[in-house]
Amino acid sequence: MNHQWAAKALSLNARKHLPPALFRGLTRREAHHIQRNFSENLFHPGEPVPRNPADAPFVALLLCGTLREDVRDAQGAWRLFALTFTGELLSPLGPSGSGGRLSALERTVLLTCDRTNFDALATEIPRLRLNLLHLMQGQIAETHRWQTLLGRKTASERVASMLEWFHVRQGERGKLVLPVNRAELGQMSGLTLETVSRQIRRLEKARIIALPQPSRVQVLNPTALHTLTGDAPAHRAA
Repeated sequence: MNHQWAAKALSLNARKHLPPALFRGLTRREAHHIQRNFSENLFHPGEPVPRNPADAPFVALLLCGTLREDVRDAQGAWRLFALTFTGELLSPLGPSGSGGRLSALERTVLLTCDRTNFDALATEIPRLRLNLLHLMQGQIAETHRWQTLLGRKTASERVASMLEWFHVRQGERGKLVLPVNRAELGQMSGLTLETVSRQIRRLEKARIIALPQPSRVQVLNPTALHTLTGDAPAHRAA
């Protein structure tokens, strides 16, 4: 389906799940005013998301789902550029003008706002622009921190960490979408395809994960998976 960035009022369900970071420090009236100026855009699994600079939104937040962005390398092959998950901001620095392609990996809803409306909102509510900046900085800092930690891990810890990372970023659902294939998982973790496959088989054999489909992972034992990452024990609220 060929989507345009159509202006649609947010559904009641969407309003309940807007990223809280975007509305931190705002009054109820200010939050409601902002919501009325954002649009909701639905994309189905495998459907391309437009990145034409002429009509792409200035702000795009993922309400639910998973997006994958690819670019062509020097040899003309498509390579993974970025992954965006629920509650995250779609990077405005993506290769929208250099032949990049963006697609939904599952049912995905984007909340969008064009530059004109956002600038008007930010002029009226200055805290909005600050919140957006903090949201973007937080995502960049978390990705950098995670990549630094990943470089210190063993092969088994890296694969477990990648799977837990996807699990957490997708809301710790029972079954998560695996947004990359095993070769790409190896590229992201600095491992060979064979090593990644071997580690995944070990996790399956230990019944920590299951693979009902090649693109789906069921986390059977989140505690055991976290233990295998080599990180400090997770502290969860009672």
